[in-house]
Amino acid sequence: MSPVVAKLFEYVLLEVYEGQLFSDPLQFGFKKHSGCCHALFTLKQVTKHFIKEGGKIYCAFIDASKAFDKVLHNVNC
Repeated sequence: MSPVVAKLFEYVLLEVYEGQLFSDPLQFGFKKHSGCCHALFTLKQVTKHFIKEGGKIYCAFIDASKAFDKVLHNVNC
């Protein structure tokens, strides 16, 4: 399937099923009107709150994009 046809198919599916698709309110990616800036703002506000209250903050950041560098997409089985 060509990328153009696949993208058109995705838009049709989204239009038909959009009312039935739900995600967690804390998910920032792949949602309308939400993104990295919103996630960073939330992280900053939560960090400020816990530091102000004398709590400790532990963070882990993972770059999952590197995990997909080695995947063979055009393999004949």
